[in-house]
Amino acid sequence: MAYCTATEVIERMGEATVGAALLGRVTDAIEAATVAIDNDTGRTFSPVTATKIFGVGGYSLEVPDLISVTTLKLDDDDDGTFETTITASEYELDGFRQTADGWPYDTLRMLDREFPHGGRRRRRIEIVGSWGFAAVPSPINQACSLLAAQLAQRATSALFGVQSFGDLGAQGIRTTDPQYMKLIGTYSKPGFA
Repeated sequence: MAYCTATEVIERMGEATVGAALLGRVTDAIEAATVAIDNDTGRTFSPVTATKIFGVGGYSLEVPDLISVTTLKLDDDDDGTFETTITASEYELDGFRQTADGWPYDTLRMLDREFPHGGRRRRRIEIVGSWGFAAVPSPINQACSLLAAQLAQRATSALFGVQSFGDLGAQGIRTTDPQYMKLIGTYSKPGFA
């Protein structure tokens, strides 16, 4: 799922006439900007249903951008089969940034028991759920339209994606745009951007 629309990018570019060639460039730029944002932040901002397997540990489990849990299963006897289903009343979801602005959960906490630990297998927790963000945050939408507009225009203004040359060589569009970096900064996982 793209993080902005072609209309938003074309408005940002200030284009009055939209032909097929421009629309094609903008569509490609939106796709590239969406992938770049995912890579620069270490996250995805559209919901994805998936099964993820996690390691073992006490009462809490750190999870990456969890929107909701469909099923939570444990491998209690270390045989490689997730045979114990945990009901929603036996755990709670929590998040450091869990607020009204749509941040996903980052912690799953058991209430009356611990997650399994020990044994031969390192991964004994299976979560089927929705991962990512339920809706694209406004700053990510803006970063996507900003980057997509720059990418769509670069055929004439930033050939080969190089915006300028400095003491350290060529400077790409993404890494030198302070607005882009500020917009994605809050959403970047440590070690990204």
